[in-house]
Amino acid sequence: MANKKSSNKKKKKKFKLLKKIARGFYYIISKIYSIIDKLIITPVAKLLLLIQEPFKGSSKAIDRLLNNKVVLIVFSFIITAIICLGVELTAATIMNNSADIINNVPVKVTYNEEAYVVEGLPETVDITLIGKNSSLYLAKQSAKKEVTVDLRNRKPGNNQKVPIKYNLSTPGVEYRLNPSTATVTIYEKMSESKKISKEILYEEKMDSKYDISNITFSRDEVYVKGAEYKLEQIATVKALVDVRKITNPTEGTTTLKEIPLAAYDENGKKLDVEIVPENIDASIEIASPSKEVPLKVIPEGNVVFGKAIDQVTLSKDKTTIYGDSKTLEKISYIPVNINVGGLSKASEFNVNLSLPSGVRDMSTKSVVAKVTLADVTEKTIKDVNIATKNLESGLTAQAASKTDSVASIIVKGTKSNLKDISIENISAFVDLQGLGKGTHKVKVQVTGDDLKLTYTPKTETVTIVIK
Repeated sequence: MANKKSSNKKKKKKFKLLKKIARGFYYIISKIYSIIDKLIITPVAKLLLLIQEPFKGSSKAIDRLLNNKVVLIVFSFIITAIICLGVELTAATIMNNSADIINNVPVKVTYNEEAYVVEGLPETVDITLIGKNSSLYLAKQSAKKEVTVDLRNRKPGNNQKVPIKYNLSTPGVEYRLNPSTATVTIYEKMSESKKISKEILYEEKMDSKYDISNITFSRDEVYVKGAEYKLEQIATVKALVDVRKITNPTEGTTTLKEIPLAAYDENGKKLDVEIVPENIDASIEIASPSKEVPLKVIPEGNVVFGKAIDQVTLSKDKTTIYGDSKTLEKISYIPVNINVGGLSKASEFNVNLSLPSGVRDMSTKSVVAKVTLADVTEKTIKDVNIATKNLESGLTAQAASKTDSVASIIVKGTKSNLKDISIENISAFVDLQGLGKGTHKVKVQVTGDDLKLTYTPKTETVTIVIK
C-alpha cells in the first residue's frame, strides 16, 4: 500500500511539472503570436481592407477570401518574407562594398596666372573611393586622376570659398574628397626688378687647393612677380651657386648653367614669389693661390739640467700652403711644436702640423723631427737696446736713465750654437700695454732667432717714463 501511494505521488508531481511546461510553451507561443499579430497580421489586415475597399460588393468570393484569417496569416508571412529578403539584399550590398583611399592627389588650379596670385589652395587632396572591389579596381587603374579648381570667373578678394572637384567618374563608385572645398585669397599680381647677389653653396666640399675668386652672371637683374605685400618683404634675390656641380675643377674660368634663383626676406626666410627668369648662367673664375714657406721648430719645455738642444733635423723643411692671397701674405713660416720637457737623450718626434687660420690646405701634413743634445754652456751679450711695444696712440716713452735703455742678456746653449750668436740675433723689449702717463717699472723680455737657445736678461726690470 505504501508503494502504491508513493508511486501515485510521483505521477502527480510529473503531471504538475508537465502542466507547468505546457503553460510556459503556451505563454511563449501566445506572446510570439501577439507580436506577429501586432507587427505583421494587423498592419497587413489593414492593408488588405484598404485594397478591399474599391472592390466591395463586386465579388463575394474575393470578399470572403480577404476576410479569411488563414489567408491573412499566409499573406502576412509572404509579405514578411519579401521584407526580410529586401533587408538581406541591402545588407549584402553594404557588406560587399569596400573603401579605398588615394593619397596626395595633386590639385590643378585654372586661373589667369599673368594677372593674379592665389593663396590658400591645398597642394594635394585625399580621395576616398567607396564601391565594390571590382569597381574600385577599375577606378584606381584609371590613367587620369585629376583634381581641379576653376577660378577663371573669380575676382581679387579675401576668404573666397571654392569647391574642389574630381573629374573622373566610374560606375558604381562613390567619391569623397578631403578637403572638398578651399578658402582662397586672390591678389593682383605685381612686378618689379631686383639685383642679383651670389650665395656659394657647399664651398667646403670643393678641393681645398682651389678658391672661387670671382663670379660673373649672365645678367645683373631679374623680375620678381607676386602679391604686393610679398614683394615688399623681399630683401635680396640670390643666385645659388652649387660648387658640387663644377666637375673636375682646375685653375681658370668655367661656366655653370641653370643656376637657380631664390628670394629671401630680411630674416633669411625664402619667399614664395615668381622670379623671371628662374635660372641664370655664370662664369666662375677658379684660382689656386699658394705660397712656399719654411717649417720652423719651436721647442716647448726644458731639457734636463746641464744639457741643451744641439741640433733639430726635420724630414722636410718647407711646405706649400693654399688659401686666399691676403691670408698667405701674413704667413712667413709654419710652426713645428716639439715638447722637449725633461728630454735627456737624442730622440725622434712624429709631429702633425696644424693649419693656420685662413689656410685651406698645405702639401705637408706631418714631419719627423730628430733632436740631439749636448752639454750646456753660456754667453753674455752686452748693450742690447730695449725697444717699446704696444704704447697707446698720442703718448711717447723713454728710458728714465741710460742704464734703463740697454740690457745684458745671458744666452745658454751648446758650444756650437753659441759660436755665431751676436747682438743682431737678439731682441729686448718692454710691453707698455695699458700703461698711461707717468713713471713705470716694467719687465724686460727677450727673444732670439735661434730657438734652440735660451735667453735671460741680467736686469729683470727697467724704469720707463711715459708722456
